[in-house]
Amino acid sequence: MEQLRQVILALLAVAAVISLAGMAGALYEFRTGRLIRYLFRRKVPATPEDIRKNGLALVLNELGALLVDLIVLSGLLLEGTRFNPVLGVSYFTVGAAGFAASFLSFFTALHLRGEVRFRERQKAVSVPSAPA
Repeated sequence: MEQLRQVILALLAVAAVISLAGMAGALYEFRTGRLIRYLFRRKVPATPEDIRKNGLALVLNELGALLVDLIVLSGLLLEGTRFNPVLGVSYFTVGAAGFAASFLSFFTALHLRGEVRFRERQKAVSVPSAPA
C-alpha cells in the first residue's frame, strides 16, 4: 500500500509540473496574441483577440488543474503526520476553499472559451516534387 501511495504522489507531482508548463504556454499566447504551434489543433482562434481569450481560458483551466493537484497532494502528505483536530479542520477548510476556487476557475474558463471564434487550421501547401 505504501508503494501505491508513493506512485500516486509521484504521478501527482508530474501532473503539477505538466500543468505548470501548460500554464506557461497559455500565458505566452495570452500575452502576445500569437499561437504556439501544436500539430494536433484542428481549429485555431480566428483573431489575435480570440487567441488572447483562448489563452486566458487555458490559463484558468491549468490553474484549476494545478489547484486540484496541490490539494490532493497536500492531503496525501497529511496522512504521514499525527492527527491534530485544529490541523484537520484547517486542512478541510482550505481544501474546500481550494476546490471552490478550482470550480470557479473551470467555470470561468468554460464561459470564456464559449466566446472565442474558431476557424479551420490552414493546411500546409504541398510543393510538387521536381521531375526526374
